[in-house]
Amino acid sequence: MLQEAQAWRMAARGETAAAVISLRSAADEEDAVEKLPVTPGPIVPAREQLGELLLRLGQPDQALREFHAALILAPGRHGALVGVSAAERLLGAPSAN
Repeated sequence: MLQEAQAWRMAARGETAAAVISLRSAADEEDAVEKLPVTPGPIVPAREQLGELLLRLGQPDQALREFHAALILAPGRHGALVGVSAAERLLGAPSAN
């Protein structure tokens, strides 16, 4: 979570490339950790945060890929579904959600 917070701080300072790299790294690490059914998951998964950042940076095609990847690990997650819809809207594609 620290890496995610640092990435958002970098983005706020205009260090967008470093922020994307940091969030992508956090998402890859988070994806590799097996979550036990009795432990809480992240409040907002790093992969979903990466999608949000990419949307803010005007990269809806990359954001869409990240939101779809987030939905593989957390099917039906509202934040990722909203992200898919937003990215598709920006790309001019009809949303199936």
